[in-house]
Amino acid sequence: MKQIYFLAIAAFFSLNQAFADPCPESGTTSAGGELIIFNYPEATSFCANRPVTIMVDGTTTYELDEASCSETVAVYNRLSGPAISGQDFTVTSGFDTSCTFSSGTLPTETFEVLKKEFKVFPNPLTKGNEISLSFGINTSVQIELYDITGKLMLKTFTDNQNLKNINVSGLTNGMYMIKINSGNSSVIRKAVILK
Repeated sequence: MKQIYFLAIAAFFSLNQAFADPCPESGTTSAGGELIIFNYPEATSFCANRPVTIMVDGTTTYELDEASCSETVAVYNRLSGPAISGQDFTVTSGFDTSCTFSSGTLPTETFEVLKKEFKVFPNPLTKGNEISLSFGINTSVQIELYDITGKLMLKTFTDNQNLKNINVSGLTNGMYMIKINSGNSSVIRKAVILK
């Protein structure tokens, strides 16, 4: 009887591994190790196939943020254990094999999250002198603000921030374009000043 139970358990784990998602193409940590962002090529993996929880370095459990999941991006939030320090880590359980990631940077695919979450407020700006930019995730990017003629009016940077306030007191009323850049990728939003 014990042999039958052992075989049933072994078959269950083998079947579970057969349907496990393969290692993502790339991965990076964010928010001081509180988040892990995985990137997938298009049409290779879908949210329903991704592990709900993963174990990192054998000590920390992360849970899939289903609201942030897309075809090309999966965000995991730290559930328990110490936050990851740095960009070198190994996912020891959750995928079909152990997955090691090192020297993580903000990959191009992470802009899928930024495209969806990047917000400018208040918009239009009718009083005060600050426009706030919300990115949805902690990120390090270059921010450029252009007037309607394409002239660069302002340039600034973020360093692992999810919110940036920009003083626009020196700008006149009108329409502006706010561009965030990281590497070869950018996201643009319109901003209107009506003070």
